[in-house]
Amino acid sequence: MSRMRYHQSALAGLLLFAWPLLSPAQTTPTTTPGLTVTSGMAGVSSTQTARLNVLNLQQVVAGVTAVACPATLAFYDDTGALLKQVAVTNISPATAGNLVFKPTVPSTAVNARAQLRAVVFTPFATITPTPTASGSTTLIPAGPVCTLLSSFEVMDDATGNTQSLTTDFRSMSPYFAQPVAALKQPLAIR
Repeated sequence: MSRMRYHQSALAGLLLFAWPLLSPAQTTPTTTPGLTVTSGMAGVSSTQTARLNVLNLQQVVAGVTAVACPATLAFYDDTGALLKQVAVTNISPATAGNLVFKPTVPSTAVNARAQLRAVVFTPFATITPTPTASGSTTLIPAGPVCTLLSSFEVMDDATGNTQSLTTDFRSMSPYFAQPVAALKQPLAIR
């Protein structure tokens, strides 16, 4: 493999794997770099309420000050429109936060449902490097501030019973476009 091809491959790999750190996902509520996770879509009828729960998995350690754990909790519909959102400044270790939402169901027809999904955004911690000779510094995203376990439930309004529950949340990767120049010459695999 030529030296140029090697450098192109290394650059392509770096861009592919570092891209989530450089660009927030499309439904991130802020321009702050972070991790956005989403549930799948769920139908909620006029007699049901949706609830998004998050649990901070950081342990409580006596004598140790916990790191602040901010998060933004939100519900989106099937068109990508934001329905409800709350920014939580800190979810203490081993405690939970939640967002409850009663959607407006668009039809009175039997079995009519509002389609929605739950989204959790956790900002990355940032590292500020030593200033350069010119005095400028750049914040470098270092990873999520804390680890949150998320669940999305649909509850019956009359009884309060949970009718549907999921803890299957997936990371929302940003869109990645490959430069046109890289497409002109395919890499040789040896």
